[in-house]
This record gives sequence, structure tokens and C-alpha cells, in this order.
Amino acid sequence: MIPKPLSKVLYTAEATVQGGRAGHGRTADGRLDVELSVPEEMGGQGGPGTNPEQLFAVGYAACFQSALLGVARGHSLMPATP
Repeated sequence: MIPKPLSKVLYTAEATVQGGRAGHGRTADGRLDVELSVPEEMGGQGGPGTNPEQLFAVGYAACFQSALLGVARGHSLMPATP
């Protein structure tokens, strides 16, 4: 079966970074505004900022958990919450 193409864009996010992995990132709406630091384990100086891998991990985890919760609801299950 050939999948149907998306008929409309649901959401678009925009962000800019200055200084690369050791710089500063900000979303267009200003809700995310972070200093970026390269971890020592990756040859950087460490520092107080986050890194792209951490940002990706949080986004992935949020989407994955939401998918699991949706499946649970579809099966009339009540997932435990911490």
C-alpha cells in the first residue's frame, strides 16, 4: 500500500545557533534559550551549558513516552506515574 502524502503541515519549529557546539542556541519563539558546551569526554572544556546530544535525548524521550501513553490509552490501560 502506498502511503498517503501529508495534506498539511501541523507544526514548524525554528532555531538558530551561534558559535556551534560551544555557542548559544535559541528558538524563534524564545521558549528555549541555552548556552552550549562541548563535554570533556568529547574533547571540549566541559562548561555549564548543555550539548546537542542532551537536547536530542530529552526530545526523543518525551516523544517516546507520549507514544507509549497513547498505546496504553488505546488499550484502556492506566500507566503508573512516579
